[in-house]
Amino acid sequence: MTVRFRKRRTAVATAAVIALAAFAAPAAQADNTSPAGKWRIYHPVTSEPYMIVEIEEKNGDLSGHIIGLADGPADAICWSCIGENKNKPLAGMEFIKDGKWNGQGWTAVMMRPATGMVAPAFFQLEPGGEAIHMTTGRGPLQVDQRWQRID
Repeated sequence: MTVRFRKRRTAVATAAVIALAAFAAPAAQADNTSPAGKWRIYHPVTSEPYMIVEIEEKNGDLSGHIIGLADGPADAICWSCIGENKNKPLAGMEFIKDGKWNGQGWTAVMMRPATGMVAPAFFQLEPGGEAIHMTTGRGPLQVDQRWQRID
């Protein structure tokens, strides 16, 4: 009878370890320390989903491009952009350049598609890596946004 009890206890312990591993794996994946990935940007005034973007990290440098509008035409153009981006499609456009880690977050140069203006930006991941806080501009032109990870 003692042998049966030990077998059951071992089986219960094994099942508990398997269950714990199954729950721990998603938690480990969610703790992302890089902003690389796809993000949903919310409009700073309406808080509605606005744009889908992808950030890439290569050799410690960040860059980002627009995948498309969250709810709008796939062939939308940047009519407010200046220079080489004027009247070019938003989809595929690089809007984050020269991103560098500064010890607390990433600083970069970001083009704001709504205005076509280029400004410094600061990106900081929230704990767990499921959202990123972005700040750009100064004074009354400052924009703070919370971007949500979608992949």
